[in-house]
Amino acid sequence: MLSHVSSNVSAPRGLYAGLRSFIVPVRYTRSPFDAEAVRACAVIPTYKPETITVRLVEGLVRWNPRLRVYVVDDCTPQDYAEGARIFERITRISSRVTLLRTPVNALKAGALNYGLEHVFEERWKPMPDVVLTLDDDVVIVPTTVRNLVTELMAHEDFGAVCSQCHVLNKNRNLLTRLQGLEYLGFNATRLADEGFFMGPLVMHGMLTAFRTSALQEIGGFIEGHLIEDYEITARLKTAGWSVKSAVNSDAWTVVPETLGKLWRQRTRWSYGGITVIDGVKRLPSVMQDLIGHGTFWAIIFTIDILIVSILFGGGGGVSPQIPYWIIGLSVFQLAIWYVFQLWLMRLYKEKDIYDWLIRLSLVPEFIYVNVLSLVLLGAYFFLFFNVLTNAASRRGTLAARRVVGFGSALFRFFGYTKSWGTRIS
Repeated sequence: MLSHVSSNVSAPRGLYAGLRSFIVPVRYTRSPFDAEAVRACAVIPTYKPETITVRLVEGLVRWNPRLRVYVVDDCTPQDYAEGARIFERITRISSRVTLLRTPVNALKAGALNYGLEHVFEERWKPMPDVVLTLDDDVVIVPTTVRNLVTELMAHEDFGAVCSQCHVLNKNRNLLTRLQGLEYLGFNATRLADEGFFMGPLVMHGMLTAFRTSALQEIGGFIEGHLIEDYEITARLKTAGWSVKSAVNSDAWTVVPETLGKLWRQRTRWSYGGITVIDGVKRLPSVMQDLIGHGTFWAIIFTIDILIVSILFGGGGGVSPQIPYWIIGLSVFQLAIWYVFQLWLMRLYKEKDIYDWLIRLSLVPEFIYVNVLSLVLLGAYFFLFFNVLTNAASRRGTLAARRVVGFGSALFRFFGYTKSWGTRIS
């Protein structure tokens, strides 16, 4: 089995930008390397695969002649009619494709680790320099993998490089279009974070290239975590590796098409992110998230001040000018955000007139952002509940157990859980 990272983490290697890089971003100088000599493999965990998985494997093999591909079946149920046919098609694609099956359903991180163990133990030598991890519903182009590997190997400090993420089903409905615009912002943020506290916050799970030595050093993925991609990024940074986003490595993924599915995805992301911060060994490795959470609570605090000012006016020592200052600053901030969002549209290759109308009108995105804010607020409440639950459990009274049981059921109804169960067979 892969061993997890030890508590004695080595000091950060290479360039460490710190706060200075928030003002002047670090740009890494490229080191020469022989691209043809780089050995790479891809690991794709899958559960109930569809035809899109077959197309992904075909593309990887066709456009990357030396790439080895490992498809890890995470115990797809036997009664899934399409499963046997799809796996048979996958095995016929090329001799460079290996189909594995986990002994028990292990979820994404467990399936990835199972594939990594096979890669590291296999007899084909030498060991691959790069390991790509992909979701099974990703769509790529001929240059995606080559550009990822090039960016990763261009500097010895990089432990991982992720692709640019786009929404494959963007035109499905208003919700998917809003996510397409959101992903545009994700890409811009990752590019802006190059060199800031060792790079972007998350090397996303849909498609990331890892340096093999970095994966081995930190012991692979932590199983049972809500968001394994954020967790492994934090451990890479803690171990001294920098990360980045590759500009010309495009990949498309399928996003939730209903509010219910989106809500469950974001509850997992929100609470999972909080647990990463709670367990991280070096706070600078999650600095972007700390800034984000601090900004969120600053906004909540500002709204509270505004409400108090309106209710009490000039009484209670609250200046009557405060509401005007808060409203003025909020309008100014909104104006800057709006102009920036319009500027970003020039980078949105898939945009059409409907995307322009959504962005120009402001209302759909305003509602969408506030829904996600509610999800995050719920994650904080779930955190506080779990802290209180631990204290109540120690008391062990019947009343305490009933309250804990009721609270757990209520949070579970709204999608908040401590374990990721979306791929359990």
